[in-house]
Amino acid sequence: MPHRSRYRGSSAAPASDLLARCRAGFLQALRDGAGEVIRHPEWLDVLSRTAGACFDALVGPFRERKPEEGPSSIGLVRSDEADYSIALINLDRRLQTFCGRELSALHLRMRLMLADEGIEVREESPLGTATVCRALRALKEAEKLRPAEALQLLRQLEAPLARQLSHFYRALEHQLADEGLAHRGVDIRKQVEPPAPAPSPASAADAHETDWTDTPAARASLPIDPVDALRLAVLTQREMRQTPSASLDPDLASAIIERIKAWLVERQKYGAGVPVSLGASEMGALLSPVQAAAVEVIETVCGRAESDADLPATIRTLFSGLRVPLLRLALRSENLLALDRHPALRLVDRIANVGRTLPSDCTPGLPVCRGLASMVRALARLSRPGRRDFEMALGVLESLLVTRQKSALSRAARHIEIALRLERREVALHQASRAVYLLVGQEPASVARNFLERYWVHVLAKVAYRYGPESPQWASRLLVANRLLAAAVPPADEAARQRMKSEFPSLIYDLDDGLTWIALPAKQAGSALSSCQAMHTSLMAGRKPPVPTLRRTTSPPTLGAPDESPGLLTLKHKQYVAGELSLTPEWAGLTIGDSVAVGLPNGRVMYGYVAHLAPAGQVVLISDGDHDAVLAITARALAQQCARPETRLFRDESLVDAAATDKLLNP
Repeated sequence: MPHRSRYRGSSAAPASDLLARCRAGFLQALRDGAGEVIRHPEWLDVLSRTAGACFDALVGPFRERKPEEGPSSIGLVRSDEADYSIALINLDRRLQTFCGRELSALHLRMRLMLADEGIEVREESPLGTATVCRALRALKEAEKLRPAEALQLLRQLEAPLARQLSHFYRALEHQLADEGLAHRGVDIRKQVEPPAPAPSPASAADAHETDWTDTPAARASLPIDPVDALRLAVLTQREMRQTPSASLDPDLASAIIERIKAWLVERQKYGAGVPVSLGASEMGALLSPVQAAAVEVIETVCGRAESDADLPATIRTLFSGLRVPLLRLALRSENLLALDRHPALRLVDRIANVGRTLPSDCTPGLPVCRGLASMVRALARLSRPGRRDFEMALGVLESLLVTRQKSALSRAARHIEIALRLERREVALHQASRAVYLLVGQEPASVARNFLERYWVHVLAKVAYRYGPESPQWASRLLVANRLLAAAVPPADEAARQRMKSEFPSLIYDLDDGLTWIALPAKQAGSALSSCQAMHTSLMAGRKPPVPTLRRTTSPPTLGAPDESPGLLTLKHKQYVAGELSLTPEWAGLTIGDSVAVGLPNGRVMYGYVAHLAPAGQVVLISDGDHDAVLAITARALAQQCARPETRLFRDESLVDAAATDKLLNP
């Protein structure tokens, strides 16, 4: 069956309507915020028009655009008034700090809703703060404001813009979330209404014959608890056929049951397991209806566990050893299938959830596997396992896992200081990348752009790390970047040509000073400066400057191992990253103790607990539960790695419910 989008309607209209609503709401929020300060309607029109053009440029085509609406006409930097450009970059950073979380959530939801409609939304949000800053740049140029006036206007606009944008992002995200539920067929009003009466087993069977399919939606639609539904189905089948046990003498029936128990003991003693289904055998026909239902559930659950591809082979083997104790319990327990979940079934779920968090090639010698195997052997030695025995086993397992988690957190505690430094560097690189991105905008590849993205971003990052983005040093290095961009523009006349010629040696000196400050190797620094000089020579001669063939946009994260911290791996960005990298809402809500798996660039997978979250939320420590291995990963690197199938956030699932449901839907 061809895939259908969750949000797809009968035409492309829903996507166009969604984009139009987002665009109109964003422009209105911008006008509302700016309108608290600006009293000239013409100025507000300039802001709206430019922001709308930038929105259109950052979204895949859903209507024809005019050529002049492209991003090149609204670039941030094409002015000699560098102070204003620096002020815009800092304004963007403060707006990001104030409402970046709301913006990230909204942008992610927009991308998910539009992806299946063929609408491409770039990494930079069309509703983002960079769009606001480009609109403010256009306003200054259109109205020919003096630098002092423009700077004063920025200071006055910051608070109302932050307030209005934050409210808009939050409200629109909530609205889209509700609409997403509605498109998936969920009526929110029904969530508070009492459930409909559960149908009888017969009607449930009829529904299975006509409408049910093996899908998550079908599984969620079961009218009652899956285990109870399977129990009723088995009882119904037993009632519909005549059983031989009905005519057996009670003493003989009891002797047969004792023989079945002895047979199970023999199979377990000699390590042969239970090769055939007890419920489907001739002896199974002699069981009482209650015993038959319990045996059916246990064999269904164990069969699912022993073949579950999500579980390592070591864990599947444990379930083979657990099958006999569970069957012996099923033959004598009257409340194994009670609505109050029996400890034996809770134990099965707990072992399965632990198993999913382990590597697929984990060995029986792994500490947690040894502990689980010891617990299973203890249950197998019991001649008459009961509820109390499985409660004790569940308690032992919980104690084992608590100790394992505490050990993981303790191992990670040794690396918290490095995680704090790593976060400071990550924030600094993010601020530097954002500043460069705002400077170059969507401009085509050029020598100046290549220089800023490959080299100068590290100068800015070091300034932000040491002195902060409000420091004079930050403004000074940004000023050099502005001068380089201005020097890449062909001179308009002879006077401009002479001025560029006289100022270029000073620019080269400042560029060289910055590269020396970050200790860039002499060979690389010489090559970088030579490209700028070649660009200048071409402009002075009236020729088109050379265009670099390679341009860095978004680089993959780099895996490292700091020498001063044995056992620690780091996964972080070391280069310029264009746009924003946002975590999904589930990953953004990580808490201490969550079990995760993260795919690494070297092909390995890091399994462990979330052991530490840095204060700004930009670095996560993941600690292995069984080995001395800790991974420090930045939020942006994690956002990229989430696209890998092996990167997973584990949540508890019920293997018992899944097995019972599959048996009902696929008898």
